[in-house]
Amino acid sequence: MRWILLIFVLAVIASGCAGGPTVPTTATAPTQSLSTRGNLTMAYMVLNDAGQGAHGDWRYKVTVHLSETGGVETAVTNIQFQALFASNILATETVVPVLSVSANSSSDEVLGFSADTHVGDLSAVTVKMTVQFRDANGNIGSVSNSFTCFGCPE
Repeated sequence: MRWILLIFVLAVIASGCAGGPTVPTTATAPTQSLSTRGNLTMAYMVLNDAGQGAHGDWRYKVTVHLSETGGVETAVTNIQFQALFASNILATETVVPVLSVSANSSSDEVLGFSADTHVGDLSAVTVKMTVQFRDANGNIGSVSNSFTCFGCPE
């Protein structure tokens, strides 16, 4: 009877080990690839008539909406823009701003310029702009865009 009991116990132990040792597993979250380059986009631009200056010039204010979409903090290093009324150049400017755009965020940059010409209908103005930037990883890039029909219905 002892032999039968011993064989039974060994059979139970052996059946538990038949599949071999099991290794505990842990679920891993899917990994996201991290961007290594900053990327700026110009989503929209606003142009306002800021009135006449003390010296008889006409002042305008341009607001450009910049969005960082690459996932890396970015510093704007240079902005070049040209404002045109029909085919006439109102102003050409180069600005070196102090502007950082955090990763995956947006920022507005307000720029001013003056011109000898007063434009009563801002929908006739075109603003061409190039923004140069450097991201936190040292990559250099630029984005260019042209906006027109300021004040036109959407």
